[in-house]
Amino acid sequence: MRLFEKIPDKFFTILTSKNKELFIQALFVVRKAFTTELVIKREDLVAMMIDSLEDGLIKADFTSDLEEGETIEENENLKSGSLSAKAYYVIRRLKKDGWIMVEYEQNSFEENITIPDYAIRIINVLFDLCEDRMQEYNGYVFATYSTLHSASKEHPEYLYNALKTAYKNTNDLIGELKLLFNNIQKYYQKISDELSVNDLLKAHFDEYKIQIIDAVYYPLKTIDSVPRFKNSIINILNEFLVSDEKHDAIIKQGISARYYADEEEGSRDILEKVNYIINKYEGIEEFISNIDRKHNLYTNATIDKIRYKLNSDQSIKGKLVEVLKNSGDIEILQKMEESIIAYCQSYMDEKSLYQRMKRDKRKEGKPLGIKVHRENEDMINGFIDTVKQCYSEKRVTDYILGCFPQGRIEITSKEIPLKNDEEFILLLLGTIQGYKRQVTYQVEFRSDYIYNNGYRIPDVVYRKKER
Repeated sequence: MRLFEKIPDKFFTILTSKNKELFIQALFVVRKAFTTELVIKREDLVAMMIDSLEDGLIKADFTSDLEEGETIEENENLKSGSLSAKAYYVIRRLKKDGWIMVEYEQNSFEENITIPDYAIRIINVLFDLCEDRMQEYNGYVFATYSTLHSASKEHPEYLYNALKTAYKNTNDLIGELKLLFNNIQKYYQKISDELSVNDLLKAHFDEYKIQIIDAVYYPLKTIDSVPRFKNSIINILNEFLVSDEKHDAIIKQGISARYYADEEEGSRDILEKVNYIINKYEGIEEFISNIDRKHNLYTNATIDKIRYKLNSDQSIKGKLVEVLKNSGDIEILQKMEESIIAYCQSYMDEKSLYQRMKRDKRKEGKPLGIKVHRENEDMINGFIDTVKQCYSEKRVTDYILGCFPQGRIEITSKEIPLKNDEEFILLLLGTIQGYKRQVTYQVEFRSDYIYNNGYRIPDVVYRKKER
């Protein structure tokens, strides 16, 4: 089947739109609703979008997204210009391009949002690309051994499933190793870029060590070591071929699951899968050796580049530092004095002559009248709207979540550094906002008040909600 026989022709047009960032964030809101709600009501989705995308909706200009010849005034969703109108337009656009579908409640006109299977898959891929989360290694080697051993020794009724799982895990393991090899190359390429010492250290310790070494490379060399489980895996697989009892059991289970049409097809599939897994495990150590060499080359190259950067500053500042370092030698100092010819230069013109400053005697002026200003409701309402935009719920939520140190899910108000009045206001608003159901953290008040950089604030514990 071809791709556009499965998905609509205009499916990817939102990714080329001027407002593509807003549409992507809207898809993430849809994803959040999909993961938390069984039934997504259209009104609830609109409220979630307004809450999460308030700033983006305010700034959004959908003129370039309209149909040819259509204007903002002619569009029913946009002519009012309100946040809800823009949110409805975004939902309508996602429905039009095939990202979501709309169905009606039975015996009513209430609309519910559904997400096609192809759409949620692509949304998840986009979300994973945007999330800066540490990659998790799934322990494919141990999982393969555990599945095969359990089926072979304890649960022979799962032999077919064990072989199929082992085949999939082996494929995933090879893919993980190839991805690891290519990711090392990505960091290796950064060394050739003109990065500062701090950038090199950050790339190595904050990115490479966490995302490559700790997440994949270290588990692969220790708890999920190939040499540790390799021989056991191969022995169990060979037993599947040698033992008629187990071989026939796998075929019967495959036919029962309607995976095999007959015994001949089952026997051929077993042979292919077993040989594939054994061949991959026989050659996997050489694969890992290539990764080891790549890792060592990257590490050594990073160290050499940092040493070079530290020891050789080729800028004018660096050259002056080298000159001044040797100025303590009398002979070198004399040569420096002889080589450097410096003059103090100035000029004089008619403006350079001294002129006495004239002092005027102060006179008492007329007092200014006090102007009485009447309250302007439009101005007051405009000011309130401006304040709401400045301290939107999204900005307040981002501030609170940004205060959490990496890896922690709990922080107290005493630990949050308050540098200015702006952060003090955001902290108070974030504390009030913590009781809302849609925010991703919760608050717990303690019984006392504390002082933080001169600000008197309640003693509060902030905790991230589990997804």
